[in-house]
Amino acid sequence: MNCESDHKDVIAENERLRQRIRELEEADKERDHLRAALGRSEEHVRLFVTYTPAAFAMFDRDMRYILVSHRHLADFGLREEDVLGRSHYEIFPDMPEHWKAIHQRCLAGASEGNDEEPFPRADGHVEWGSWRIFPWHTTTGEIGGIVLFSEVITKRKQLEDKLRMQAKTLLELSAPIVPIRQGVLVLPLVGALDAARAQQMMENLLSKVVERQARVAIIDVTGVPDIDTGSASALLQVARAVRLLGAQVVLTGIRPEVSQAIVRLDIDLAGIVTRRDLQSGIAFATATSPGASSPSPP
Repeated sequence: MNCESDHKDVIAENERLRQRIRELEEADKERDHLRAALGRSEEHVRLFVTYTPAAFAMFDRDMRYILVSHRHLADFGLREEDVLGRSHYEIFPDMPEHWKAIHQRCLAGASEGNDEEPFPRADGHVEWGSWRIFPWHTTTGEIGGIVLFSEVITKRKQLEDKLRMQAKTLLELSAPIVPIRQGVLVLPLVGALDAARAQQMMENLLSKVVERQARVAIIDVTGVPDIDTGSASALLQVARAVRLLGAQVVLTGIRPEVSQAIVRLDIDLAGIVTRRDLQSGIAFATATSPGASSPSPP
């Protein structure tokens, strides 16, 4: 009887062992499947990062390259085989200290960025960049390093500066300041007077008043199609600024419809000499020259 019982126990134990073996074999297959899926996923991520049009780089906690996109390599003149596994600071030995401080803050959990920042290089030229940095986390939730999204905007910055200079030149050409005699400047305005143009006009006129030691600045608005509250306010600001430099402002060329608009808008032109046309304004400026007789009424 005992032998029969022992035999049954052996059979049962063998069955449990076979079942356990089958479970382990299934687990191995599942692990192989998961390993293959993980490998494919990692390959997809690597391909995405490599060929994404964005400049992307992934670093570990020691700032060594883990992943990098072709765009990042192209922007900074690098090769993938020259950067993977190497320190970012070894690749860029001229890295400014404030950048290293940013990296450390992000490795501690911060996320930072800048839309426009200069990056002086060792050879003396300056690159401009837009960037975002934030930490990445391991499966256990710890910070494994940082990721960098960047864009070299040097060409765009240079183009913007060029366009800005061209716009400034056009503004200057649209409001030329003409010295007609010692101490007298004429600023003939043509076209609409907006805030940007008024600011440029003020800067140029004040500079010329100081440079020429002008006593009188004649602003001729014959070519201004309309005077509204904004443009009138701009003229008043210019006049006050010129008067602070010790010069007199003479406003000429106010047409009947413009004068009606000034009255309707209740614009106070106190402190500004007005004359019918540019010729009358020049006559006033000439009459107020040192040694000249008192000016005639308008």
